Amino acid sequence: MKSPTSRPGHSAKTGQFVLTRARGEKISAVEGMKLSPRMSEVLSQGARHGLSGDERRSLIKEEIRKKK
Repeated sequence: MKSPTSRPGHSAKTGQFVLTRARGEKISAVEGMKLSPRMSEVLSQGARHGLSGDERRSLIKEEIRKKK
C-alpha cells in the first residue's frame, strides 16, 4: 500500500503535474515500451548538459531528422 504522503509531483511555478523521467520509465514499462539505445543516449546527453525541456525536445527532433 502506498504511503499517504506519496503524491504526484506538481510544479511549484505552474501547479501542473510533473512527469519525471523515472515516472515516465515506469509508465512505459507497464505499457511494454522501452527506449532504444540511440534515444536513451540522446536523453542522457540532454541530462548531462542540463538542458531544459524545450531544449531536450529540440535535440530529439534533430536526432530523428538525422536518421531520415
